[in-house]
Amino acid sequence: MQCDVAVIGAGAAGIAAAIAAAESGASVVLVERYGFVGGLATSAMVGTICGLFYRNLSVPRYAVYGFAREFSKRVQEKSHTTPVMFSEGLHFLPYQPRAFHQQAIQQLQQAGVQLLLQSHVCAVEVAHGKIVALRIQAASNIVNLHADAIVDCSGNAQLSMLANVGRIEQAHYQSAAFVFQVAGLPALEPRALALNMIRWIKRGIQKGDLEPQCERLSIIPGTVKNGVGLLKLGMQELFDGTVSCLTQYEIDARSRSIEIVDYLRGNEPELKDLMINAMATEVGVRTMSRSQGIQILDEADILACTKPSDGVAIGAWPIELWGEARTPEMIYFAVDDCYWVSAGMLVSRYLDNLFFAGRALSATERAIASARVIGTCFSTGYAAGMLAAEYASDGVWQKAIEKIQAKQVFPAEG
Repeated sequence: MQCDVAVIGAGAAGIAAAIAAAESGASVVLVERYGFVGGLATSAMVGTICGLFYRNLSVPRYAVYGFAREFSKRVQEKSHTTPVMFSEGLHFLPYQPRAFHQQAIQQLQQAGVQLLLQSHVCAVEVAHGKIVALRIQAASNIVNLHADAIVDCSGNAQLSMLANVGRIEQAHYQSAAFVFQVAGLPALEPRALALNMIRWIKRGIQKGDLEPQCERLSIIPGTVKNGVGLLKLGMQELFDGTVSCLTQYEIDARSRSIEIVDYLRGNEPELKDLMINAMATEVGVRTMSRSQGIQILDEADILACTKPSDGVAIGAWPIELWGEARTPEMIYFAVDDCYWVSAGMLVSRYLDNLFFAGRALSATERAIASARVIGTCFSTGYAAGMLAAEYASDGVWQKAIEKIQAKQVFPAEG
């Protein structure tokens, strides 16, 4: 199989990258390990698109342009939601995972992207400083895919790992979270419902009926409607990058969610009708290893709101570090400001035709705690897709920088 651009991973970044490359005139194959697209936005039922808006205390004001804004607005229309203001002037957009998936499929098909679902890359062939072939395990056979340029949106720097080139790693990453949907929530004002949920859980812990870890349960703001809403259960243990840790996450998260709902239904009169409607397909792992780019995004870049001359994507969400505490450590930069992700953070330091975006971009652990959110993944994905298409066409990705900037950094309307 041959194409101009191969995109690995059909999460928010991969969707954007594939559409960007196709719109740039490239033939595109998008490889996804699941039987559906959307990545954690659908499989982990994230429920909110963060990173779209500036932080301010008034109405939500878009910080992003181009694909990130347009796609999110269409998902908003399908979800029948409105932006929500959280603490410290943060705004985000609640959405329905099915609406996200529906919009993604529609735009991928319109762009002419070829999808390979239920498929994953199991090996790569490298020659002369490039990836020359991808070995893909499909449902019942092995496919050899040859592409002029590859965009890694796997979330864990999969291609850098398979090619045995340098990655950004550490012993522990941020703690994960598990999302599930419930029905039977009482008709209370959102803040009152959130506070009561904390009280109900604490009462169960104090009585010895619930484990202390259950205190990490919360209602995802803006997702409750007609008694149905999304609950998020944070994992207490940091992620160590191993399959054993992931396995334990999955076992603990599901059993603990059932335990909590059973307790609340049996012990709190207001929750006598509470029941689980759906559970996420997977635990949401926030960060994993990342690829090493020509440049590396770090905390100082974010807090100073740096805007490099080769900036190709906008970041507007603060640094949000989830550790062993119940709530995250939030590190803010200036209100009504943003930072730019440079093209060099999306281009491999080691392989000429490898690009990356989303949670796999070149960033420190503290920096990716800002750049990993869906809104920023859209922007870095779209930029990486255009860079890859330009490389596949002319062999010089730098030519795409001004084109990307015109679309999503400082377009004429802004």
